[in-house]
Amino acid sequence: MTLIIANLLLVLSAGWLLRKYGIVEEGSEKAFNQYLYYLALPALTIVKIADMPLVGLGWQFVAANTLPLLVVMLVAVVLWKAGAIDCRFARLLVIVAALGNTAYLGFPVVGMRLGEDAIGYAAIAGSLQTIFIFTFGYVIMTLVCDKACPPARLLRMIGRNVVLWASATGLLMSGLGLRLPDLAHQVLSDIGSTTLPLALFTLGVGLYGKRVAHNLPRIALASSLKLLLMPAVFLLFAVITGYSGISARVAFLQVAMPVAVMNYIVAKEFDFDADLVSQAIVFSTLVFFPLLYLYDWALKAFL
Repeated sequence: MTLIIANLLLVLSAGWLLRKYGIVEEGSEKAFNQYLYYLALPALTIVKIADMPLVGLGWQFVAANTLPLLVVMLVAVVLWKAGAIDCRFARLLVIVAALGNTAYLGFPVVGMRLGEDAIGYAAIAGSLQTIFIFTFGYVIMTLVCDKACPPARLLRMIGRNVVLWASATGLLMSGLGLRLPDLAHQVLSDIGSTTLPLALFTLGVGLYGKRVAHNLPRIALASSLKLLLMPAVFLLFAVITGYSGISARVAFLQVAMPVAVMNYIVAKEFDFDADLVSQAIVFSTLVFFPLLYLYDWALKAFL
């Protein structure tokens, strides 16, 4: 695990350092993100899912990828009802504390720890979580409302979720037993192979200049729900139901991912506190790396 963490941190640090010293200019991460989000990630997702037989993805896989999210959302509602947090922060928690970085960080971690063949499971797990967040999570968020609440353009966000649609395409092909033509498969594989290092590098570039200067109690709460409560609920479910194997290990790692970079877009669409969201992304990402040792122990001990 130390070698994996060192690998992740070195690539992240390369992005951060090149941005710090101006080799990568300000705004460059936008182009990297567009390439990753609209081309490389969908290409990798389609190939990995389409090539993977849908074996072992029964009700336990679905429940393990959604139950921890539901628990976190309900905790946010309970805290709001109890008067411990205000309405706006509760709405933020319902989405942001559940939406993990299952692509930019999840794919590399799963690939390095469990092998590249496991990325197909990771893509499906990430898609399940996204679907749950922007359906059930959206409904729960709209119930957390004092007086007038800002509109949230949900359908536009779903329409722009290219990775989600790529996952659906891959699932359809796998379920129907369809195969990509050789040339298309090779091209998509070549493009997809650029995803893992560039995603980590881009994450490092994006972290430059961001600070965790204030809001520490709120940042710590959001990060604790994401990095501690969700994995704990997953493990409890796995122990009770006897869920284990490669799909369980992949799902566990995806559930344990820190706050997603995609929450920048979410913050704008749902009128969240963008500064708080960016600080939660930085804080949870930095805390995630030492916690990987704990996650690896839990993975070996329970799954």
